[in-house]
Amino acid sequence: MKSVWRIMVLTLLLSSAVAAIARGATEQRVLFIGNSLTYVNSLPAIFELTAQAQASAPRYRADMYVRGGARLSELAQEPQLNQLLTSGIYQIVVLQERGGDVLCAQETGGKVDDTRETCDRMTTAHLKLARLAREHGARVLYMGTYQSVPRFSQMLVRAEAQLGDEMGVPALEISETLRSLQQQYADYPWLYADNSHPGIATTTLMALRVYQALHPGHPLKPYALCTASKLYTNHLGERTFVTHDALTAKAGPAHCLLNEAQTGAIIEALAPSG
Repeated sequence: MKSVWRIMVLTLLLSSAVAAIARGATEQRVLFIGNSLTYVNSLPAIFELTAQAQASAPRYRADMYVRGGARLSELAQEPQLNQLLTSGIYQIVVLQERGGDVLCAQETGGKVDDTRETCDRMTTAHLKLARLAREHGARVLYMGTYQSVPRFSQMLVRAEAQLGDEMGVPALEISETLRSLQQQYADYPWLYADNSHPGIATTTLMALRVYQALHPGHPLKPYALCTASKLYTNHLGERTFVTHDALTAKAGPAHCLLNEAQTGAIIEALAPSG
């Protein structure tokens, strides 16, 4: 198994080098690391579409390393992920923890089940992954999650910001912006059919947060979010490492998921205050 992964990483390195030469070194590789919050509606693919709609340079090519229900402390122990991070393939790494787990870092009056030991493992894993990615040339971003209850949403944002500071990376706030948008635009697809995982509007919010962090000061412009790919990635089977090619494979005629007015509303909520 290890030899298979070595061959895969070497192949990725070679293809990345060839692609960079062919495109005049204008393409950057991105690795999203997380769980079902990351793969439901294929956040990497939506980020690519978002960047393309903003006519960005460089262009981005995104993969993901994910498992449903996985904590970053679990993924951080896996040799395959460590090989990807130490390969030097990626210029950008986006980390995302399980929804709400970071609340253990805040005083919660005993309402969160995580023990201190579990919380310490979580923090250690965050620091390890961020350090490993940076040591091998990647810029690291920390993607937020969300809670619907105002008190816990606010606590979550604070905890994510604190952990981002500890890692020395930007924490991309989601929860409070999402709550505000849900109140203003209740009919937008914020949640998936299970009423828990991100709907396409929330995935787009996350994708815009990533793009905004990579291009500060560049005004975001509304766009129609359209794709010919199948987004919900359970159809990709039990794969943990899913490449750009698998995520963006054409599955039928192009269809639009959000219109310009909808992405415009999300963008307006992301505009810097003042």
